[in-house]
Amino acid sequence: MKLAKGKKETTIKAPAVKKEEVKAPEKVLTLEEERDLKTKAKVEELLDGMDMTLKIEEKKKNFIEVEPEPDSKDVNWLEEQVSKLSEENESLKSEAALAKSDYSRIFEAFQELKNGVTLNTSNSDGQLQTKVIELFNEIQAQYLSLGNNLVIYPAAFLNRLIKFFPFLDEHKRF
Repeated sequence: MKLAKGKKETTIKAPAVKKEEVKAPEKVLTLEEERDLKTKAKVEELLDGMDMTLKIEEKKKNFIEVEPEPDSKDVNWLEEQVSKLSEENESLKSEAALAKSDYSRIFEAFQELKNGVTLNTSNSDGQLQTKVIELFNEIQAQYLSLGNNLVIYPAAFLNRLIKFFPFLDEHKRF
């Protein structure tokens, strides 16, 4: 009806509905995160009164300047030291070799006195070994040909020889 009378229509606006702001749920902090936050807060508290600007000029006084290229004197000195050390090393190596040979000679002499057997495998030992094998074969041949007619007990004697000379075990035929 109001239109017919020429009145402009007035609309009544409904009061605006307030939308509740949806807040994101507060994030539950883990023990580590809580500890980190407490640590950051404590650090800020402790550094609150400190001046954090760098004093470059004061720091430069504490540094030692190093030359980029070494002096030839330093290189020569280093080369001399290396040569002295290498000479000393060579002399120590020769002393060690001499001591090692002396020890082996003394040890062989001790073993010879202790056991009555030499450990050295020189030509004389090789000749000794061949003579012992020759003797062993001769006694063994007599035992095999004469049997029990020998006055000595060859089996016991041969076994005794094998006990003292283990290399004879390879030549045993009885």
